[in-house]
Parts: sequence; C-alpha cells; structure tokens
Amino acid sequence: MAAIMGAIVGGLASLTSTWVGERSRHRRDLLQREITRREAAYSDFIDCASKVYVASATHRIDDDDAEVERAVSLYAVASRIRLFASEQVIKEAEKVIDRVLTQYGADNVSAEQLRMSVAETRDDPLKAFSIICRRELQDIQGGTPVRC
Repeated sequence: MAAIMGAIVGGLASLTSTWVGERSRHRRDLLQREITRREAAYSDFIDCASKVYVASATHRIDDDDAEVERAVSLYAVASRIRLFASEQVIKEAEKVIDRVLTQYGADNVSAEQLRMSVAETRDDPLKAFSIICRRELQDIQGGTPVRC
C-alpha cells in the first residue's frame, strides 16, 4: 500500500510540476509576444511621426498628395496603437498628431532653420510619447519604470 501511495504521490508531483512549468512558459511567451507587438507599433509610430513632423515644417499639406499620404499613414499607426495601448500612450500619440497638424498650418521653414530651432530649444516632439511607451513596456514586464 505504501509503495502504491508513493508511486501515486510521485506521479502527481511530477505531473503538477510539469503543468506549472508549462503554464509559466506559456505566460512568458504571451507576455513576450505582447511586448514585441507593442514595441513594433510604438517604433512604427515614432518613425512615421518623425518623418511627418519634418515634412510638416518644410511643406504645406496641400502642396502634394505625398503629404496627405504621410498624414494618413500616421493616423493609421495611431489607430493601431489605440487597439491595445493605455490611455496615457493614446493621449501622447494624439498630442503628437495635433502638433504635426498644427505645424502643417504654420509657416514653412527650411531644413536648416528646423535643425537650428531644435538645437536651440531642445524641443523633441516625440520625447513624452517615447517616455510613456517605455514606462508602459516596463510595467508590462513587471520592472520598475524609469522616472524622467
């Protein structure tokens, strides 16, 4: 009887250990996929917004169809982010879009004037968005967010 009980307990312990391990691995995999998906979307937004912001400073939106397509692509990436991001990330993305659209309405500047302006003011239109995204990704990973 003792041998049978020992075998049953040993088997259940092994089964439980395997089940817990697989469950933990599955959760890690899901978490890693979620982080990768968010990183890709946030990177796409930063890349697209950077290009559109520079274009908005040096061109008018009605100059050609390429400007409209750039703005539309920025909206598309932002809408993709809205599917899963936190409210803070969404608000910062909307601020970036508002700033780009405001810049399209302002006077055009040369690329050199834009460079000098950014160098003088240290004004980065995507800094707040990047910081919020980093914090969100760290929260998802369970890490301590970096305060800036």
